[in-house]
Amino acid sequence: MYAGSKIIGKDLRLINSKLMSIASRADKLVPGIKSHLLSGGKKLRPSLLMLAYRVFRSGNKDRYLKQALDFGAVIETLHNASLLHDDVIEDSGIRRGRRTINSLYGNKKAVLAGDLLTAFSMSLLYNLKSSKTIEKTLRLFGRAARELVKGEIEEVTGLFKLTISEKEYFDVITGKTAGLFMAASEAGAVLARAGKKQTKALKEYGRHLGLAFQIIDDILDLTGTEAVLGKPAASDLLEGKFTLPVIYALQKADKIEKNRIKNIMLNIRKGKKEAGGVEYIVEVIKKYGCLDAAYVKAKEQVNKAIFALEKLPKNEFRRALEKAASFVLERER
Repeated sequence: MYAGSKIIGKDLRLINSKLMSIASRADKLVPGIKSHLLSGGKKLRPSLLMLAYRVFRSGNKDRYLKQALDFGAVIETLHNASLLHDDVIEDSGIRRGRRTINSLYGNKKAVLAGDLLTAFSMSLLYNLKSSKTIEKTLRLFGRAARELVKGEIEEVTGLFKLTISEKEYFDVITGKTAGLFMAASEAGAVLARAGKKQTKALKEYGRHLGLAFQIIDDILDLTGTEAVLGKPAASDLLEGKFTLPVIYALQKADKIEKNRIKNIMLNIRKGKKEAGGVEYIVEVIKKYGCLDAAYVKAKEQVNKAIFALEKLPKNEFRRALEKAASFVLERER
C-alpha cells in the first residue's frame, strides 16, 4: 500500500478485524475464503473511504466513526464478492498468487460464496441507527453495485469485439472499477457530514482515480510477469478483452497487422491458442507506442483526481489522498 495509509493504520486494522469476522463465518461454509481472499489485497477502497472521512473528522472519539468503519468493511466485502464472480466469468485459476475458489470447489460454489459474502456484509449495517446520512450512503453503495454489474455485463458483451471504441472501453471501466472508488470516497464525505461541494469533489476524485487504476491495471497485464501479477500475463487478451493499449494498436496497425491480430483472436475464441500469437499482439502494441499512450491517459485521470481535491481542507489526510493518486501510477500491481 502507499505511504499515506499509515495515518489511518488503526482504522484499517479495525476494518480488517470486521472483515476477518465475516470471512470466518463464510469459511465455515466455503473453506478457503478467509485464507485465499479477504486476507490479501490492498484494501484501497476502504482506505479511500477512511481518508475521505478523516479529512473532515480526525478525532478518535468521533461519534460517527463506527459508521465509517462499518461501511469501509462493507465496500471491501462487496469488492471481494465481485472478484469471486469475476473468477467464474473469466474461468481464472489463480488470483493474488493463490488458487481461486472456483478452481478449488467449482463455479457453482464460487458464485454462491460471492453471494454469501454480500449477505454477511449486510449484517454490519443492522445496528446502524437510521438517518438521512445512512440512507444516502446506502443509496451510494446500491448505485455502485448496480453499475458494477452493468459494467461487467457490457465487458462480457464486448468480448472479442475488434471494433470496440475508446468510449465503450471507458463506459465499461467506469462501471466495473471506478464505481466502487467513487462510492468509497463520496461515502467518506457523506458519513463525515461534509458540505455538498466537498462531497461532490470527492466523488469526482474517486471517479478519476478509479479510471486511472484500471488503465494502469490493463497496462500491467501486458507488461508484467505471472510472479508479479499473481495470475498469467496477458490474461485479458486470452479472455478476449480489448483494453486501451489494444484499442490504440488496432487503430494504428496496418492492414496486414490488423488481419493477423484478428486471426489470432479468432483462434483464441475457438480455444486454439496460436504459438507466439499473444506475443505478436504485444509487439504491435509496443511498436506504435500504445502502452505509453495509455499511460498518458491514466496520468490525465490522476491529475484530474488531484485537482478535485483543491476544494478540501489542507491537512495530512488530503495529502494522503494525493499520495494515493501517485501510488496508482507508480504501482507494479
